[in-house]
Amino acid sequence: MADSPEKRIIEAVGFIGVVGSLIFVGLEVRQNSISIRAATNAAVAETYVAVNLAMASSPELSKAMARNAVNPEGASVEDKVQILSIWRALFHTWSNVHRQHINGTIDPAIYQSVVQEASVYAGKLANLEMSQELEQRAQAMRWAWANERFLFNPDFQVFVDGILATEKLTVQ
Repeated sequence: MADSPEKRIIEAVGFIGVVGSLIFVGLEVRQNSISIRAATNAAVAETYVAVNLAMASSPELSKAMARNAVNPEGASVEDKVQILSIWRALFHTWSNVHRQHINGTIDPAIYQSVVQEASVYAGKLANLEMSQELEQRAQAMRWAWANERFLFNPDFQVFVDGILATEKLTVQ
């Protein structure tokens, strides 16, 4: 039994409709992925702004950081709260970027900038002259991480532990 010409036309139109629908869905998924990535990137930028504003607008925090730059462990309880809070905020920002990198929802350039920032703070960049301030920041980061590490998920713990343990990296 042969297919009638009308049936073939209907099947062809149906096939074209299915293909068109798949193309449309694919384009929508792609656009949605771009939107999610853009929103994630913007959220990360907003978080960095908030951390920087906290530092810039809090004389108490600035004084605590300056007073205890050489030995944060010897800080008063009040200063430790201030210092650990700002480090915790930074670690949470890095943790979020790390998770979004694993999920594939963040621009790779932003992830690389976080790796670079964490590496600088850890004193792990070979082609960067370590000023006294950067050396103190590296000591403070190690101290803060030792105090706050338990708060973060195991994947992020491995990430930061790896940065702290690696030999100096070269920035390209």
